[in-house]
Amino acid sequence: MGKVKSIQYHLLLQFIVLLALYFLCRILFVALNKTELNVTFSVDTILLFIKAIRFDVSAIFMANSLFIVLIFLPIPITFNKYYLAFLKWLFLITNGLFLLLNLIDVAYFPFIHKRMQADVFLFLNGDKGFDFFTLLPKFLAQFWYLLVLFILFISILYKSYQYSHSYKEQAATTFKNFLYSFVAFLVYAGIAILGIRGGFQMKPIDLIHASEMAEIRNIPAILNTPFTVIKTIDKKSLPQVNYFSAKEMNQWNNGLHLPISNNEFSKENVVIIVIESLSKKYVGMLNGKGKTPFIDSLLNESLLFTNGFANAKESIQGIPAVTASIPSLQDEPFIFSPYSTNKITSLANLLKKKGYNTSFFHGGTNGTMGFDSYSKLAGFDQYYGRTEFNNDEEYAGSWGIWDEPFLQYMVQNLTKTQQPFFSTVFTLNPHHPFKIPEKYAAKFKQDGPDILKCISYIDYALSKFFESAKKQAWFNNTLFVITADHTSPFTENDKVNQMDDYRIPIAFYKPNGTLKGLNSSIANQIDILPTILDLMKYPEPYFSYGNNLLNTSKEKFAVTYNGGVYQYIDSSYCYHFNGERAIGLYNWRADTSLAKNLLLTKPVPDFHLQDQQLKKMIQWYNSSMNNNKMYIE
Repeated sequence: MGKVKSIQYHLLLQFIVLLALYFLCRILFVALNKTELNVTFSVDTILLFIKAIRFDVSAIFMANSLFIVLIFLPIPITFNKYYLAFLKWLFLITNGLFLLLNLIDVAYFPFIHKRMQADVFLFLNGDKGFDFFTLLPKFLAQFWYLLVLFILFISILYKSYQYSHSYKEQAATTFKNFLYSFVAFLVYAGIAILGIRGGFQMKPIDLIHASEMAEIRNIPAILNTPFTVIKTIDKKSLPQVNYFSAKEMNQWNNGLHLPISNNEFSKENVVIIVIESLSKKYVGMLNGKGKTPFIDSLLNESLLFTNGFANAKESIQGIPAVTASIPSLQDEPFIFSPYSTNKITSLANLLKKKGYNTSFFHGGTNGTMGFDSYSKLAGFDQYYGRTEFNNDEEYAGSWGIWDEPFLQYMVQNLTKTQQPFFSTVFTLNPHHPFKIPEKYAAKFKQDGPDILKCISYIDYALSKFFESAKKQAWFNNTLFVITADHTSPFTENDKVNQMDDYRIPIAFYKPNGTLKGLNSSIANQIDILPTILDLMKYPEPYFSYGNNLLNTSKEKFAVTYNGGVYQYIDSSYCYHFNGERAIGLYNWRADTSLAKNLLLTKPVPDFHLQDQQLKKMIQWYNSSMNNNKMYIE
């Protein structure tokens, strides 16, 4: 009985210590990411932190469920000193790992604007490339204080464990002690189950419930990283939802795109330039604060969609959206989801049918983010990365080859390629750690965050790319598309809303000047594929989740998904849906800061159209993923 009482005291103290450490992690997370969140230290913040306790309790019990079972085993071995040592290290290693994830997320959150999920472990096994190990020393140097905090947290855990763990090794157990242990096990198992569930409600708490407790921008503040990692480990298949009948869905066309012109197919070259983290807020022509004289001049000669949106927050999600019209409406990136072996429709495999040579250029280390594997899935003939470039004198020391020499390498290869060709390049700048070649340090030096000098560098690198390309015979017969993979991390003085977090340029450029103007229609990355094919008068039916931006008869919209919340943007409204119910509706044209949730007003505006369109998109996406129907025979 003495052992059981000691265990109870031990567990209670450890639980309190862990709750306190999780609380400190949240304080740090909110304080260092206040630009991305909408949190000010006030009564509302206190209420937010109180709501977050449910998620912390759930995470702590999930992480320690094995420890609780083993410590209450009513058998003699539990008194053995080696067994007790095993329990101690099980406790310290398990909770140390999850505390470390919490601390890492403080620094990682600005890059993906959501709590880390289970796919983070793909960095460790190499499925997302080995850049993690290359960048780790730089991150440790920049965020050294997180390492110091981690060591401090482990020390606190160790000391508290030693202090509370006071019962002695015994030779045997008695029936009475066995009975007490068994009853205690049942009691604590019940408490643990209740804690994991987050209460007595019908469904255990999940990521979706955070959206019911906080506004969308503050969802990461109410969650914790161990919770999101554990909850997404087994999220493999998308649920089959049935908001609409098969007949209603068929009337929506389900991704079927038919030729709308009898004109002859234009076998022009196509080059897509995907610029890393080029947020709209950094493009000078779009009232951004970056110095982008060349990009501005290029966009002035292009058909530019001023309300362009990325479909996700990570490069690994943006590239499939741009090249294959695949939005990211699931927790895992498509490339690493169970659907990565699905047959897909991409610009590469569609144009190969018409005799095109296809290539994908990315100056990163081969294997980075799985882009080389994805390029094969998407049907690209050739992949050119750091290995193919074969000159590490131009290695940037972080992600890969500097953009200026790598873009020149692309021009040289395209010049050797037989026309017609389709090629995509994904640049490396601007990207953390926001470095540029030393020889340009003075040229692009400017006040403000480091990302600004990277914006100037990629602008210069692109000017050199086009300068070289203009001298080639293929240039005048090429359609160029300029866009970004996603937006950049927020800087200290940014004032953005949930829409701004996805705003990017989307532009189409022809050297002959036949494609120019500003278009304020909603556009997102998945619209690029059907728009290119329309410009080329592609003569066959094909599948696409996006819309042809030149077809004025259809309502344009953009869709995103992040942290369990879907976002639908049309010409007037921004609508948020958590998979079960509507949680936000904003008239973004009148309410540019998205401060007034119209669902809280009386009367509530009619949002039937937005709700219906988004649910059709979700049903269609889930069904086509589950049934491998992202193509037309």
